[in-house]
Amino acid sequence: MSEFILSEGCIALGLRSGAVLFRGVTIATASEALREVLDVGVREAVERHGELAAVRATPELTRLYEIFRAVGASPKKNVPSVPNLYRYTIKRGMLPPINNFVDAYNLMSVRTLYSLGAHDLAKLSLPVTMRLFTGDESFVPLGSNEPRTVQAGEFGYVDADNRVICRLDVVQTDFSKVTAATTDIMLIIEGTDAHDPAHRQEVYDATIALLLKHCGGTAEIISYPE
Repeated sequence: MSEFILSEGCIALGLRSGAVLFRGVTIATASEALREVLDVGVREAVERHGELAAVRATPELTRLYEIFRAVGASPKKNVPSVPNLYRYTIKRGMLPPINNFVDAYNLMSVRTLYSLGAHDLAKLSLPVTMRLFTGDESFVPLGSNEPRTVQAGEFGYVDADNRVICRLDVVQTDFSKVTAATTDIMLIIEGTDAHDPAHRQEVYDATIALLLKHCGGTAEIISYPE
């Protein structure tokens, strides 16, 4: 049985998503070496992509906004993770400091315009499926103790217990967040059919290399979009 499933409905919308399992990682505050990589990487990303308006106008983000609207989600009210993170980066000149794993994959997100999200594997019931919501799923957003409803027809990630682990490309759940106690992780790498497939393997390889270097452990790609 596959541990990660991308539904046909999401593929038809234009979404392309895969997953990597990391095992035996060490979660901590970003080291000095990683902070140096983050500082350089943020500057390079801003130089390459330009202002926030230019990022929003890229084919990758334009396509994502189209997909949001197709499922009835306003990208103005539900700001996708990439432009939201990029806006923070431009305003602060840095990425939001979380931990070494999250900081490293956030760097890859602003570099590549792919959306990345990590979940504590021990907290998940597999498989994780990217699919369209029915509206009866359970969802407690990151930083909250209160359940929220999700809109039927929106897309997101759900584990085998029908728990939403990420709604749209906007907010993850609280129960599966990566903490200092986390050792095994499912990293989801999400793009659209506007992301050049010729560079997709490069994104996966660079992300894995960066995370292994600064967080240790091992990595295995378990799902790779065609």
